[in-house]
Order: sequence, then C-alpha cells, then structure tokens
Amino acid sequence: MIGLTLKLLLLPRRVEENSVTGRSRWLMFGGTALMGVQFVLQMALGLREKGVTQAVMLNLTVFTLVSWLLSLAILQLLTQGRLSRVDAWLGGGVWAAETVLIAAAAMTDGETLLSDSPLLQTAETVGSVLYFAMQCYYMVRVVTLLRYMRNSLHDYYDYDISQRIEWMQVSIWVLAVLSLFVPAVIFAPGRWLMGFAVVFFYGTWYFVDSFCDYVKSSIPRKVQESEEVRAKNEEFLTEQASKSRATVANGEDEETAPGLADEQQERVAAAIAQWTAQGGHRKSGLNKSMVAGQMGVSVNQLSQWLRHRDQNFWDWLSDLRTEEAKRIISLHPNWTHEAIADACGFNDRSAFQKKFKQKTGMTPAEWAEQGK
Repeated sequence: MIGLTLKLLLLPRRVEENSVTGRSRWLMFGGTALMGVQFVLQMALGLREKGVTQAVMLNLTVFTLVSWLLSLAILQLLTQGRLSRVDAWLGGGVWAAETVLIAAAAMTDGETLLSDSPLLQTAETVGSVLYFAMQCYYMVRVVTLLRYMRNSLHDYYDYDISQRIEWMQVSIWVLAVLSLFVPAVIFAPGRWLMGFAVVFFYGTWYFVDSFCDYVKSSIPRKVQESEEVRAKNEEFLTEQASKSRATVANGEDEETAPGLADEQQERVAAAIAQWTAQGGHRKSGLNKSMVAGQMGVSVNQLSQWLRHRDQNFWDWLSDLRTEEAKRIISLHPNWTHEAIADACGFNDRSAFQKKFKQKTGMTPAEWAEQGK
C-alpha cells in the first residue's frame, strides 16, 4: 500500500493539468494512504490478537472510506468531474451510519469499543451489509456510465479506444465482490481470511496500476474531447427540438420545422458523397470534428445526418471501409490483411478482420475464396 501510494504521489506533473484526472488522482491517493495507515494500526495495536471484533471494527470503518474514495475516483473520470450529490455523499453517509451503529451498540452493552460483545458483532454485520449495498450502487453507476462513454467514443473516433477504459469496470466489480464477502470473511480467521487478503491486495494493485497507466496516456484527453462534442451536440439537438415544437405550436407545417429541412440533409449528403469519392474515409486516425471540417459542414450537421441514419460515427466509417476492402480484395486477392487494412483506413489488422467478419459474416480470406 505504501508503494502504491508513492506511485500515485509521483505521477507526472501533466496529470494535474487535467482537473478531472488531478482530482481522481488525489481521491485514489487518499484511499491507498488510508489503507496503509489501517494496516500499520492493525500491526501496532495487535488488534487481531486481541479479538476478531476489534480488528473487524477498524477494517469495516476504513474499508468503507477506502471504497468510497476509490469509487469516486472512477466516477470523476466517467462524469468529467460532474458528480451527482448521491454519488458524492452516499459513501460518507454509509460510513457515518456504520460509525453510529457501532458506537450505539457499545453504549447499549455498557462495554468499551474494544470489547467483544454479540451486540457489537451484530452492529458490524449490519454495517457490512450497508457497505455492500453502497458498493453495489457504485458498481451499477460505473457500468451505466461506462456504457454511455463507450457510445460517446464510438460516435466520435474512427477506432475503438473503449477497451482502454475496461479496467474501470473490472476494478469496480472487484470492489463489489470483495464487499459481498466482507460480512462472512472478515470475521473468519485463518485460510479464509488469507484468501480474501490475496484477492484484496491483487485487486487493489490492479486498480491503482491501471489508473496510473490511464492518466499518463492520451486517453483522458480524447475522452474529454468526445464528451465536449457530445454535450454540444445534445445542446444543439435540444434547441432544434424546442424550435420544432414552437413551429408546430404556431400552426406551421411540421416539415418546415428547424432541424428537419430536406435541403440541409441533401447538402450534407452531397458533402459526404464528395468526401467519400475523394477517398477521405481511407485515412486512419480520424474523428468526427476532423471529418466535418474536411467536408465543410458543422459537427452538429454531421451528427444529425448520422442520427437520421441511426448510425454512430465509428460504424458508419467501418461500413465505408468494409466496402472498400471488398473492392480491394476483388482487385488484389493476394494482398496481405495488413496491406488491405492500411489501404482502407483501419488502424490495424485485427480491427479490420473483426469489423469485416461482423459486417459480412465471413473472414477476408473466406470472402476472397468466394470471389474466386
């Protein structure tokens, strides 16, 4: 834990340049530092030797705070710093409830907090259940927001970078699984506790190590860019919908409402056709802003055109590139998959093979064989 805390502390200064990754870094730093302090106290006070309940009391109160901080670190990244009040304060409320329960149990028994009474064990079990419920909430939030972020990335970039955020889901699942076993395991001595400890330490290491790799990469900046464009596009669509409702309310023809004009759709379609004819889709490393600029249309107009076709940016480009791949395979059946992928705009061979199979139901080799 000391090593992981130092790793977070010594991250490059550029991490702080992004306010979102900066706040996430310090939240995670607080979690690992607190856990390190907890283990030092366990050893210094010899709580496990004094009794299971005494050790559990410290474990439970600290684990809840640590899980809260680690979960907030991920949610900061997923929401771009726009946490809801429930997200921000649920963990603190659960921790306060656990503390009150334990204190109340000790006062009711007339024993000290370091006593080993049945009522105190019951309070700790109830606190463990609250801890598990809290972590389940954060797990559902992370899974939901990750799905939303994947859609946002697929609608902005021409290649799949969502795999670089999968560690968030894995990490939050590990925290939820660990919290599920807290009521049963943290009271158990011996091998069960050792097994729990191994999973806990490995899960924490994976969590922090993946976070460090992520914030040092270019992915947070790319995520931020895609989220900003998505937010502006949603604002534009909301404004257009409001204007459309106002037009209809005034008794005007719905087809003349803003955002539904055929002329605008035709102009965007013509710009896309010209861009495609010039081979714009065969270049790799594109995003929606770049493509809209090359076409001479706004990002909002391109987004609206794609929305009418019920496609996201990545799937639309993949369709164009797959059709190009079919043409190249027919003309050059001996080309390698790497050469075909490069000529069509796919960023690598595996992405090309995966998308080709998804779109055609056949591998490129099977398609070439069929063409013969």
